[in-house]
Amino acid sequence: MGRFDVDVTISNPAARERSATAKLLVDTGATLPWIPRSTLESIGIAPLGRRGFLLADGRRVERETGNVILTLDGVTIGATVVFAQAGLEALGVAVDPVQGKLLHRDLMAMGARAF
Repeated sequence: MGRFDVDVTISNPAARERSATAKLLVDTGATLPWIPRSTLESIGIAPLGRRGFLLADGRRVERETGNVILTLDGVTIGATVVFAQAGLEALGVAVDPVQGKLLHRDLMAMGARAF
């Protein structure tokens, strides 16, 4: 599985003038784009539901999803996106509550497949 960055314009389908440009990590093992919650909220995107995901490290998690319009290299599509968590997960670390310490994780673990 490969990873690279792309510049994407993310727009609100109900108000296309509300948009944001972001540099997103493309993970070829992921099923849906994961976009920071703060970016989605800044253009008025609200979660429409929750879906389960299987992470590359074998963990199953639930995350909120919503719908946006994505534009990349002149191609525009409607897409379901995942509200990515900010904070420790974005930094590639997780909390081990038993030992009370941070565990470093490969960022690839944030790519996911829907189940």
